[in-house]
Amino acid sequence: MEKKTYYSVTYYSGRGNSGISEMWFDNKKDADNFADHDYHDNPVAHHVSSPKTIKKYDGFVAMTAYELTD
Repeated sequence: MEKKTYYSVTYYSGRGNSGISEMWFDNKKDADNFADHDYHDNPVAHHVSSPKTIKKYDGFVAMTAYELTD
């Protein structure tokens, strides 16, 4: 079974009721680089092996990549 590690970074975006958002990364270097910008929270590692969860987190990573290039 495949195992993958993803990293989420929580930050204040000013959107929604709480203004808190998350960005997702599939490598620690990119997560750390994002977290260092205007001091966001430290990255949180998520270790997953379920194919369904991997697919879900891959979607989160893709949405983050889109948001960062938009």
